[in-house]
Amino acid sequence: MASTMIRATFRAASALLEKEISTPATSTSAVASLVHTRLLTKVTRTGVRCYANGRPETGYVTESDSESDSDSEGPHRTEKGRSEFWRRKMRTFHGVIDVNKDGVVSYDDFQILAERFVNLGHLTEKQQYEFQDVLKEVWEKQWGALDRYNLVKTEEYLENMHHVLNDKSLKKKAHHFLPYLFKAVDKDKDGVISVEEFKLFFECLGLDHQDAIHSFRTIDMNSDGFLSLKEFVKLGREFFLTEDERKPSKVFWGPLVKP
Repeated sequence: MASTMIRATFRAASALLEKEISTPATSTSAVASLVHTRLLTKVTRTGVRCYANGRPETGYVTESDSESDSDSEGPHRTEKGRSEFWRRKMRTFHGVIDVNKDGVVSYDDFQILAERFVNLGHLTEKQQYEFQDVLKEVWEKQWGALDRYNLVKTEEYLENMHHVLNDKSLKKKAHHFLPYLFKAVDKDKDGVISVEEFKLFFECLGLDHQDAIHSFRTIDMNSDGFLSLKEFVKLGREFFLTEDERKPSKVFWGPLVKP
């Protein structure tokens, strides 16, 4: 499909060029500029967003980016989630959401974490209810009953996330809570998170400010001092989906546990 769109783009460009050249009043530079503009518009519609100078825009996230695995996926892809690095990341996140550090995660842990973000006071009443509903849905679909005795141990969590990682429908829905975390710590509601606001994020997770600073500097890949909502969600989701140790998203939820 992509190749078809590219061919159509260049056919349209060629036709445009012929039409403009046949008009005496149109200079060569004007034709080139017009063709470049049309090509840029066409390419933008295919999912590659560019500035006027033709360079890809930093931090732009297309729909295909947000739904991708981060790692390659195709008809012959191998099963994911068996690398020690990925399992280490999942153990890290299990430790983060194990609020009372008793080695298991319960729905009570989920609720306590949610309250920490809600109590920052930056979510609207509607967003608070939606946030609670999303967390409830995540828990029920992944771990079952909303029961204080439904306790998820580390290995059970790893196996569950392995299943999510290899199920396309579950994978798309598993991290819908991320935008609410962003909005909860976007203190000034300007649509981006600074390092100071990222510290609030880590506070709610029970992590310290120095770790927040280190993680923020690592994941702020364009070094502009801010994370947009798209960047935040993409990085937070990528943590769970990629097995690439080079990805900065590995420290999104704080320092990794020791191997």
